Amino acid sequence: MNKEPHQAQLFDPLLRPAIKPVLPQLGLGILAEGIAGLATLAALWCLIQLITDLSIIWVLYACVCWGIGAICSSSASWISHQAEANFSSRLRRQVAIHLTQLPTRTLTRYDDNALRRLVSEDIAALHHMVAHLPAEIATFIIVPFASVIMLLMMSGPVALLALLPGCIAAMYYLIIVPRHSVRFNAERVAAMETIVTAINNYVRGIRINRLFNAQSGALANYHDATNRFTQGMVMWVSHVATTAAIATALLQAVATFAIAYWVSYELSPVALAATMLFGLAIVTPSLRLGHGLDYLSSGRAAGQRIAELLREATLPKGNASLQVDDAKLTAQELSIHTENGALVEHFSHPFSPGKLTVIMGPSGSGKTTLLQILAGLEQSDSGEVCLGNQNIMALNEQVRHQTIQLLPQTNPVLNATIRENLLLSAPDASDQQLHEALTHAQLEIDLDADASILSGGEQQRVALARLFLSPATILLLDEPTSALDHANAQQLMAALLHLTHSQNKTLIMVTHDPALTAQADQHIDLKKLPQRNASSQHKE
Repeated sequence: MNKEPHQAQLFDPLLRPAIKPVLPQLGLGILAEGIAGLATLAALWCLIQLITDLSIIWVLYACVCWGIGAICSSSASWISHQAEANFSSRLRRQVAIHLTQLPTRTLTRYDDNALRRLVSEDIAALHHMVAHLPAEIATFIIVPFASVIMLLMMSGPVALLALLPGCIAAMYYLIIVPRHSVRFNAERVAAMETIVTAINNYVRGIRINRLFNAQSGALANYHDATNRFTQGMVMWVSHVATTAAIATALLQAVATFAIAYWVSYELSPVALAATMLFGLAIVTPSLRLGHGLDYLSSGRAAGQRIAELLREATLPKGNASLQVDDAKLTAQELSIHTENGALVEHFSHPFSPGKLTVIMGPSGSGKTTLLQILAGLEQSDSGEVCLGNQNIMALNEQVRHQTIQLLPQTNPVLNATIRENLLLSAPDASDQQLHEALTHAQLEIDLDADASILSGGEQQRVALARLFLSPATILLLDEPTSALDHANAQQLMAALLHLTHSQNKTLIMVTHDPALTAQADQHIDLKKLPQRNASSQHKE
């Protein structure tokens, strides 16, 4: 219901915190660009004066005006790009902070490509729009308006007929082209996608096609896609590009000069020159409408996508500090619901320091979601998670992250060395301590090795090594042994138990391995929690 008002604005209200501080710079850029445009018009006026007064002074005046225009234009470009850089950095921080505060279930709605587009391509589109805004305002508004005034003063109202080609083309670009583009763009995109898919399928499936003697069929599909692509692009060119070329031809100097001469050939030479030159100065910006406004529509669309992300509800955040260092983590009456019904109802359980608790349950029973709620990365439908007597959502975000660390089942590492990845958890750790952590995680590897090229199982163990270095007192692990064999899993379990007991940490682990479950201090079975309050068993 509220989308239309946002679409009517150049910048969505949610982007104003990023754009508002740079408005003075953009205003200065517009002023400098406007002066540059007016100086260029003044140079044209000086040249026109040469017709009646062939004096070197007018040439000098024109050169001075061009010099002023060049200085102002370069200054405007520098100021505008400074403003754009400040705007982009503020917006990137705003988006990045917002992403860190989104619930996990919200983040799962955005795949990697969507997130990459938001934080990279969309912000780049807004950058382009902001950086070129002052120049476009001068080009499309200030210079044409001043040119019309000078044209009226020097040649009279009849000279406005010279603007006819520009007006026709501008109306075409602003009204007809968008409608044609919307109408035929879908066919063009479909043709592009078809040819790309056909090429990918043919190239990637060459070996398989040979095995099944299907090369001819794959090649026929490729040829068919090529023909459809050719026909689709020809149709698009005939309906959109051809008419655009006609409009562009109307904007060329020959069309403007012809009409200008027709309406002012009986006037004085000065008036005739003014009609031609100032008429061309007014019409020329319309040549940029074909692509000059594309960045504007792209920037607005990108701004709307970013604003939609910023409208996503974030997790609650507070400013409270942790009152007790070894506070007990407690789940109180937690309920977790999905579209398919309740996963967990009224779950309560105290997680004691110095105890390793295993959470069991079939796939889809809510184990991972429960871990995310205990970590403060997701909200339950009812109930709360407390550290001591404080709701974890009331804690300062940094305090919460320093106290609770979640190790998800998928453990991406940074594109850096193993040492650099491990030092994120313990910046002051020595190489010996890093090697000991890797040993606890069942991994022997060079600290200078590139972590990004390791196998999935090795990357998981690097993440586990970070956990052994972490100062957090509450550790949450989701299937930490999924990539380990039985022997390494047993050794890792022994190391986790030692870590929990020796450092009085609270460790909560999700696993399907009954052998590991048997070694835990406490067990929680989620299998029947939707039907009853809780099923927790304490190992004596």
